[in-house]
Amino acid sequence: MMHINRISARSVIEHVGARHGLDFAVMAGVNRAYRIARPRQVAMYCAHTLCPHVSSAMIGRLLGGRDHTTILHGIRKIESLLPVDDAIRAEVAEVVAHFRLSSTEPRDLMLSAQIDAASKHLEALINEARVRVDRARLAA
Repeated sequence: MMHINRISARSVIEHVGARHGLDFAVMAGVNRAYRIARPRQVAMYCAHTLCPHVSSAMIGRLLGGRDHTTILHGIRKIESLLPVDDAIRAEVAEVVAHFRLSSTEPRDLMLSAQIDAASKHLEALINEARVRVDRARLAA
């Protein structure tokens, strides 16, 4: 039987934390300071995007026992920031690219297809949100 490499949610969380100088324990901790909470939300979003085989509840357990609704809030927060915050958009793109490029063979083709679909969905969400922001600016 062929061993299938899948991206682990923990590795995504660790990677995002390392980008901000935070170790896994801090990312999973209770501190709600912005300098920790925002990277944690980015990690939630990226884990959700890159690890379709991992539920929101499991991501919550990894992040210190957080409820799945907290994870969904974090995901939605980052989704709302993607069209308007260049730094968040660049960070998410870097994290996704890091895991796409660093995957080793053999690859899980179903997972690759899901990641591609998620990327396309992300682009559609960003474009849709940009249109809404533009319309709101014109209406104001």
